[in-house]
Amino acid sequence: MKMTENQVKEETKTNVRCSYCGNDTLCVDCQREPGKENDFEHICFECYQNNKGEIAPEKKDKTHVCIPPEKLAEAYERFLEDTTRNAFSELWEKEKKKMRELSKQELAEASFFEGARFMYAFMQRMASQQGVEGAEQSHEGHSHEGHSHEGHKHEKSEKK
Repeated sequence: MKMTENQVKEETKTNVRCSYCGNDTLCVDCQREPGKENDFEHICFECYQNNKGEIAPEKKDKTHVCIPPEKLAEAYERFLEDTTRNAFSELWEKEKKKMRELSKQELAEASFFEGARFMYAFMQRMASQQGVEGAEQSHEGHSHEGHSHEGHKHEKSEKK
């Protein structure tokens, strides 16, 4: 029995051709907005990696990077780990003297609220970059704006 093109695409979960290598690839953006796949060039994840994440500036706005969901989740997890590690390093360098003077409870509280503030600012930035488009952009050199320690005081509590 011969399958139709739509059945093949549905079975292999692909919906576009990579403009670089010609292979079928899944484009989540085009799945969200069917009928728009011809408005964009597409680059599969392998070609994107082979190009070291670079797309010609004149093509950037009209190119979808087709990252498989499992690879996107892995990349996002690595990005979060790197961003968090960098944020902690910056925080530690600026505040280590103050942090060493805090009780364990105060330190735990400060850490919790700092993490919450950091994630809130991060989620706002991601929302403003609108999902996948933001994940495709380079994240090197980003600082962790949105968190300072002036907003809360750490007074030593007296132990009873």
